[in-house]
Amino acid sequence: MDKLEKYVISIMSQDRVGIVYEVSKAICDLNGNIADIRQSVLCGYFTMILLVSFPEGISQREIERKLAEVDAHSETPIDAAVKKVEKGQGNVPKPNPENTYILTATGTDKIGFVATVTSFCVKHHINILDLSTTESEGSYIMILVIDLNRDILISEVRKDLALFTIDTGVKTVLQHYDIFKAVNDINLSIR
Repeated sequence: MDKLEKYVISIMSQDRVGIVYEVSKAICDLNGNIADIRQSVLCGYFTMILLVSFPEGISQREIERKLAEVDAHSETPIDAAVKKVEKGQGNVPKPNPENTYILTATGTDKIGFVATVTSFCVKHHINILDLSTTESEGSYIMILVIDLNRDILISEVRKDLALFTIDTGVKTVLQHYDIFKAVNDINLSIR
């Protein structure tokens, strides 16, 4: 079995049809296996981060050249960054699902909102696993998937969140991931 090297690849371009195909085809051409993708469109810009495993003989420079070919043939410029995952970094233990929570923060849209909410996480040694935000009619909403694995008492976090709300005016809701998923899961049958 060939030894594999992991790379994190970041892509950004003006949004249009076909970017995911073009990038994934280039990766496939280098025998790369996509393990994970996060993709979004922000203000008309397509953004994507991929975790890809390549055979050991494929260098970072070869990956960069292949993505430069995609850019050269693209109708919109594609910015790509490639970073090799160093030995040991790719083996980060996954959080225990029993300790995964959703923290929702809502308040007035203002400069520093994200820094204010994430300062709470830093102060309480809470690791943010995923984060999304949106602005709607003057309100700012953050949804954070957080890991409370580090000997953190939920009762203390809830108490401190209540004080945080009083101090900042940011409304917070902390739910176990399973409860959040059950309440917000949409099951659509495709026929």
